[in-house]
Amino acid sequence: MKFEEMDPRSIEPSPWNTNVVSHENEEKLKAAIERLGMFKPIIVREIEDPSGVRRQCLGGWHRNEQAIELGYATVPVCNVGVIDDVKAKEISLVDNERYGVHDTLKLSGLLEDLDLGDIEAFMPWTTRDIDAMTASIAVEIESLDLDPALPDEDDDAPEDTPAPKVAKTHQLMKYRVPLGDAGKISALIKRTMTEEGFTADDDMTNAGEALAFLLLKGDTSAVS
Repeated sequence: MKFEEMDPRSIEPSPWNTNVVSHENEEKLKAAIERLGMFKPIIVREIEDPSGVRRQCLGGWHRNEQAIELGYATVPVCNVGVIDDVKAKEISLVDNERYGVHDTLKLSGLLEDLDLGDIEAFMPWTTRDIDAMTASIAVEIESLDLDPALPDEDDDAPEDTPAPKVAKTHQLMKYRVPLGDAGKISALIKRTMTEEGFTADDDMTNAGEALAFLLLKGDTSAVS
């Protein structure tokens, strides 16, 4: 495997590329390259035949096409060398997949520092997509009335007595907040989690307890 610069016109497409990009997202991809440059290499393999060595794209074909349209003389390339078709298909498949998902709180904090109008121009997102990713905050809030007392231990109870159900302590609640406030709310929740020590459970529970703390502090009506 080696990294090099290569004329994008000398790279041929893969016959197995399953990644279809709409015209709208092609334009956004072009805008992203114009704004940020070719920071991600094209993945190619070498194919030897009597006419010479050919370079076949295994990942990044749409970026390669836009680089040609934008007049790039060379593009950064990750050349995996001569490999068989099975390995080439596996690389092509993996390159077109995404293994992770966005952490809503972290994404909101990241987007808070960026111009959302600019982002929409070069990311494959619509305003609705951005709103869905940042403005819908799911939290788990402790339910104070859902902790029934456990029954007293009874040594004489039959052995086949079913075990008591685990008491429910949290409830999932979802809210949609204004896009402009989402980042600020996320940052406030994260800060409260740290300052008040809401770090013992999973992120969703910690965030929910921090939100409950912020909403209920000073509210005497919430005290039974």
